[in-house]
Amino acid sequence: MVSGPSPEADAARTAAPETPLALRAVRGGLWVTLSSWWMVAAGFGANVVLTRLLAPEAFGVFALAMFYAQVLRVQPRLGLGHAFGQHPRTDGETLGTFVAMDLAAAAAGLALVAAAAPVLLSWGYEPLMVHVAVVLGGAAALESATTTGTTLLEKELRFGAVSAIQAVVFPLSYAPAIWLALRGAGVWSLVGQNITYNALYLAGVAGVLAGGRRRLGGQRCRFSGALARRFLRFGVGVGLGLLGVTLLTQLDNLLVGSLVGVIALGYYDRAYRTAQWPSTLLYALIARTGFYTYARLQDAPERLGRALRMMVWLIAVLALSVALAVVVAAPDLLLLLYGERWVPSAPYLRMLALVAGVRPLVDNANTLFTAVGKPWLAARLTGVQVAVLTVVGLPLVWQWGALGACLSVAAATGAGLFLVLRRLEGVAPGTAGELVTPALAALVALGGGLVIAGAPALADHGVLLRVVLEAGGAMALFAVALVVAQPRRARDRLAYVWRLAAVHRG
Repeated sequence: MVSGPSPEADAARTAAPETPLALRAVRGGLWVTLSSWWMVAAGFGANVVLTRLLAPEAFGVFALAMFYAQVLRVQPRLGLGHAFGQHPRTDGETLGTFVAMDLAAAAAGLALVAAAAPVLLSWGYEPLMVHVAVVLGGAAALESATTTGTTLLEKELRFGAVSAIQAVVFPLSYAPAIWLALRGAGVWSLVGQNITYNALYLAGVAGVLAGGRRRLGGQRCRFSGALARRFLRFGVGVGLGLLGVTLLTQLDNLLVGSLVGVIALGYYDRAYRTAQWPSTLLYALIARTGFYTYARLQDAPERLGRALRMMVWLIAVLALSVALAVVVAAPDLLLLLYGERWVPSAPYLRMLALVAGVRPLVDNANTLFTAVGKPWLAARLTGVQVAVLTVVGLPLVWQWGALGACLSVAAATGAGLFLVLRRLEGVAPGTAGELVTPALAALVALGGGLVIAGAPALADHGVLLRVVLEAGGAMALFAVALVVAQPRRARDRLAYVWRLAAVHRG
């Protein structure tokens, strides 16, 4: 594990004009993100195997059950982790209050899922789905306990410890899932992976906390009612925002699974998960590094604006690059990864990948609003998107099934991006302008990439070569268009990020 810089060294570097904190944060965020890509690669490979082994119905049942297991969790609704992270002190009273409240919320969530089981059965859901939901509720309780420990570590900026645990545990968690899938366990293979990951992760976090008790505390922990009320006042706004995010990312599963069926949901779910590559690759940059960076800069508006503009540009370039590759190569990509059975997901994948290319920008804005002490603003913006998804999604899914769900997700994300850009201009003028060039470059690359994908000569080649040419061509066109549109700006920014990464590596 690589230890973080000392407070004295951090303060010295922050004061130096050649290495401002805003851009050092980008450097650190870049490498935190790169360290998480190992887990993405491992999970991607394992999911390819599971998708080839399991039928669409298994993924449909799992997705519908996961919706209820997640929406009934209590801990994320209270937002205690964010309240604790934003609190300036980390003493015995703060630790004792946070841990007691967070673990109590985890237990309450498990009880709520168990109580919901007979209600779900009375609504006409299949017993298999209800049983899976209850078991996933138990796994969610383990996840909640792990989140408590992870928050303690990340407030100490010990991202290395958290990343190391995840890097080891995540690949291991797929071993029982693949073993069960090979033996015909169906949806329980996916449940097995979820339980294994949460259990191993909890054990790893507990071990790190046990080895660093002095650093994390050193004082007798005690509960404070006044501090608990303060945490709740801040955290409920965050929690409502997180509930909105859960609904925003999983309400479409509920609509498709309930109105169309779990088989259709299986096809839709695989397309949705594949389309999330941009968000997955950027999650660590936005949710982990971004939150603490913005929180530290909240009282320095000029430096916050520089950090925000750089982050928006970096997110747009990275996310759109991956999204374009997926959109252009979608049919052949599904054939290559999952087999002929999953090609019907291609239309869903193309639409959802376009949406996923801009989604990280909305996520970044919500993280910013929470970090600077405006969680209710993030909650309201997410609420608007959920309202759009609900109002638009119900008739569209009823009329066009999974395709209607894709359209409703696009409408909700578009509404969110519009509102977010208006707000960000008030925080850091010029932020919206950072997206103009990447957006125009993406349009050029999309058109050119689709021409490449439709070329008759490609049909004579194998599927692997077709995917490489289609995806690589789209990404190359995007890079060229980006540089041609603003050569100096693109060159200077990419060179600066590379230099920061080189310094960090050295």
